[in-house]
Amino acid sequence: MVRVYYGDHFEHPSTHEHLTTPETVAKFVNLFVSFLLLVGGIACTAIGIWLASSANEYNYFVKTNGITPTLLLISYGVAVFFFSSVSCCATARHSGFLLGVIIVGMFLLVCGEIVGLTYAYSYEDTFKNETKVRATNLIGDYGKYLYKDNTTDVYDRIQRDLDCCGVSEGPKDWTKSSDGSYIAKWWIERGNHSNDVPDSCCVKNITGCGVGQASSNNGTFIWQKGCVPALFDWFDDKMVLFVAGVVVILLLQIVNVCGMFLWRRCIVHGF
Repeated sequence: MVRVYYGDHFEHPSTHEHLTTPETVAKFVNLFVSFLLLVGGIACTAIGIWLASSANEYNYFVKTNGITPTLLLISYGVAVFFFSSVSCCATARHSGFLLGVIIVGMFLLVCGEIVGLTYAYSYEDTFKNETKVRATNLIGDYGKYLYKDNTTDVYDRIQRDLDCCGVSEGPKDWTKSSDGSYIAKWWIERGNHSNDVPDSCCVKNITGCGVGQASSNNGTFIWQKGCVPALFDWFDDKMVLFVAGVVVILLLQIVNVCGMFLWRRCIVHGF
């Protein structure tokens, strides 16, 4: 295969130049893998945007230092889309220089993903404890204002969506404990709801259905599971798909890096 020196690198003089069979395979395998990653990046971004718009109330539970899982997912999707797009362009244009740059960038992205997954696994217990603290703070402000405020609305939606009640102990979180302490400060003090739960705790959402139900053990009338364990049950159900998706993208990225390295070798040195 003929190559021409362009200042600081070798390239094909024409994209129509005849390629050997190994070179053709290397090129189109790399294009195919890059295209799959491009689709994966679009999918991650779209899912993140959908979650941010349709399930934004859960960010009150799970955000850390202002960063939410949906923001991380969108950022990850954009990064995958960007690198895969440049990879397609560099492969199609036979640009050894651009392939070298994108190989380094993709390699750093893969390393970041591995570090991120490792950190997320080790951070699990801390994340659960912080989520419980945030949920406790939310329930403490429930009913703080006489009108329907954002905190009250958010917690009502969470309880309805997750079929849950309270924080960790279910309906009991909305009343005083045996030692007289309580976490639902405004709900109990301002509303005089010492033995009530919000109507959003009811299995069937009927006005006034939560009156006198703070000590209820009737799971057919009042949801008994706390919202924090209910949220993590929801996460566990989706975690297998999430981890599988990340692993597939990670493997495709490793294949893509190898493919770009091989194709760059074809451009610069030949087989």
